[in-house]
Amino acid sequence: MRDEIMWWMSRITIMLTSLFLSFSLAAQAYAAEIQMGKDGMLVFAPCELTINVEDTVTFVNNELPPHNVMFADNPELSHGDLLFSAGETFEVTFHQAGDYHFQCDPHAGAGMKGVIPVSYTHLRANETVLDLVCRLLLEKK
Repeated sequence: MRDEIMWWMSRITIMLTSLFLSFSLAAQAYAAEIQMGKDGMLVFAPCELTINVEDTVTFVNNELPPHNVMFADNPELSHGDLLFSAGETFEVTFHQAGDYHFQCDPHAGAGMKGVIPVSYTHLRANETVLDLVCRLLLEKK
């Protein structure tokens, strides 16, 4: 009888732990912002922003326009049109892990460059811990 109780207790503990992890690790996609031009400088602020897969970054035209954002290795993410007015925005959603290097073409020579490291560090919405492990294992292949 005691062994049976211990068996059930261990199973309940495992189930509760799994449930807790599923809720605590689950996260919605994150939205972040990068300003183009800040404090009178030709910079992206921040110039490095770490996000997760499926997160969206909003680029905001702030100071010293015109600006654009060009991803040399991922041209489909680029926004080649110049933004002239303060407050103009565009969004980029990242669907794959990797380092995304970008620059403002008119001001690249002045050092207006940045990088967005994108990784899988949290569960996607409605994803279990087991789903995450399987996805990460498949990603490694």
